[in-house]
Amino acid sequence: MLWALIMAGGWGTRLWPLSNRALPKPLLKLIPGRGTLLTETLKRLSPLIPSSRILIIGNEEHLSALKKSAPRIPQNQIIGEPAARNTAATVALGASLILKRDPQALILISPADHWFGGKRSFQKAVKQAAQYSDRHEQFSIFGIKPKFPSSSYGYMLMGRKRASSVYDLKKFIEKPRPQRARQFVRSGKYLWHAGVFLASGANILASVARYAPQLAHGLSKVKIKNGKFLNPKAFRALPNVSFDYAVLEKMKNAILIRCNFDWCDVGTWSAMEQVWPRDHSGNSVFAKCVSLDSAGNIVYSKDKLVCLQGIQDLVVIDTPGALFVGRKDAGESMREVVKRITPHLSPPPQGGRKSS
Repeated sequence: MLWALIMAGGWGTRLWPLSNRALPKPLLKLIPGRGTLLTETLKRLSPLIPSSRILIIGNEEHLSALKKSAPRIPQNQIIGEPAARNTAATVALGASLILKRDPQALILISPADHWFGGKRSFQKAVKQAAQYSDRHEQFSIFGIKPKFPSSSYGYMLMGRKRASSVYDLKKFIEKPRPQRARQFVRSGKYLWHAGVFLASGANILASVARYAPQLAHGLSKVKIKNGKFLNPKAFRALPNVSFDYAVLEKMKNAILIRCNFDWCDVGTWSAMEQVWPRDHSGNSVFAKCVSLDSAGNIVYSKDKLVCLQGIQDLVVIDTPGALFVGRKDAGESMREVVKRITPHLSPPPQGGRKSS
């Protein structure tokens, strides 16, 4: 049967100050007229996968909020990791838990905090990936045709065409420089890596054992009962590495599903240009905003009127706790910004742990 593992860890550093330790990115309402990113992810999956076959893994710091946001998911299937150990640990843990309940499970792995346009196209891609992974026992990785050159996304090179919208995966390329990204888009041979893939649970764990044996060994010591960690130290000892780096980039026989829907990782403020409405001057606005001789800006405010005068290509984010103004093209440096201002922020809740 088809299951879903939704990764809801991390708090979206590059979207500070809206996304923060107390209110992480999956729990934000970032798309006008829509629910939280997690809620929208669950809605997208509901026609394909029942709530009884969905597992959500986030950080224990946000466990109660995650459960409140996903009331239809069985409570013991919403798990809070005792430390942020990146996606390899999350995927391996989730696959092991699902396999205990369904040894024949196919598992769709999806971030909780991305935006996808075109539910029917997404669902069609999932069905195609499930059929192909079940029949050929391969990883099916979702790729998006690039709409523009971006240095914020990873790329995948398409190899031999297997079937309609199905290709061999030839190569992964991590966030290229702008010039190289332009070359990729012009060639028509590359797809954006959307962070979504599908494989059998058995194949996922076999691949972890083959390519990341240290993780597989450490995972064997992790014990969970009714959604709770019995030995948190064992999980904290797992390698802190992404699943892409630990497993996917080392595989020789994965396939690409070329997807025909819009996608955005909603990862930086500049990404909001893809999902927020634009005013007459090309400002992307999720606020009450008046602009004079201003263009190409990104503006968010829930309560205050924002007035722009004579500025271009800036980010203006107003929240109750902080105001951020910065260059639109400097999204990748936000982690350094947050690092610098951390001493000025309110301390996390008692017992909280750092999340990536």
